[in-house]
Amino acid sequence: MSGSSERFTYATPHTGTINTFAIRPNGPPPWPTIILIHGANGVGAHTEAKAAAVAAEGYYTVVPDIYSNDALFHTFAFDVVTSAVHMGGDPERQNKFLTKQPPEKRAEIVRARDWVDHRPGSTYIDIIRGCFDHLKSRAEVGAIGTVGYCMGGRLVGELAVSGVDLAAGVIYYGGPPKLDLVPNIRGVLQGHYASTDHGITGRIPGFAAAMKAAGKEFTYYVYEADHGFSLVPDSAGYNAEATRHSLQRVMPFLARNLKAVTEARAAE
Repeated sequence: MSGSSERFTYATPHTGTINTFAIRPNGPPPWPTIILIHGANGVGAHTEAKAAAVAAEGYYTVVPDIYSNDALFHTFAFDVVTSAVHMGGDPERQNKFLTKQPPEKRAEIVRARDWVDHRPGSTYIDIIRGCFDHLKSRAEVGAIGTVGYCMGGRLVGELAVSGVDLAAGVIYYGGPPKLDLVPNIRGVLQGHYASTDHGITGRIPGFAAAMKAAGKEFTYYVYEADHGFSLVPDSAGYNAEATRHSLQRVMPFLARNLKAVTEARAAE
């Protein structure tokens, strides 16, 4: 069972003050802690539901809002951003996608796609690193891990290669970090990818080889599914079977690498 929810802010060196949503687990601290990193469509009800599910397993779960200071993002409806993300960047694919959308939403989806293409994505790791540093300074926080989806999955890898004391990271269909930075990784990683998501999944064997060469632990799985398979029912690409199988792997992985480490540190 999870405990109380809370909201707090933290400061970052280059991207301003960031808002968060967090849920405390029941039981005394120190708590194994997870930074849950949302996808390109932002923090929504689905992200908060995932945070609640993770917290119910005994983790202090923190969701930083990467778009806290992005005024343009907040002019779009959640479903419009989701559509803009899934239409992709290829013009031919975009045209086919748009013909299947309600006529009254097409112009707004195109406007949102322009926002997607021009977001300051290179600054997002500053936001996630700031969250990690903030949590690391708190006495009630134990071992820290991350779970990220899509853009958030990519940021799990970027945080790991920054060399922080990340105990464990779970990547859902996120692109790999720069391979020359792999030796900086200090924790263990697990990845979950979609068979049809060729642009991302096709790059993972190279990442796995780099991890092995550097003596790092990385286990990954590819599901017969589409990008976004673990979002919520009725969302684009959702696949219940792939989601279920991935969670059967994720939860023991987190327990082994976050709960056990937190307990061991508390006993020292």
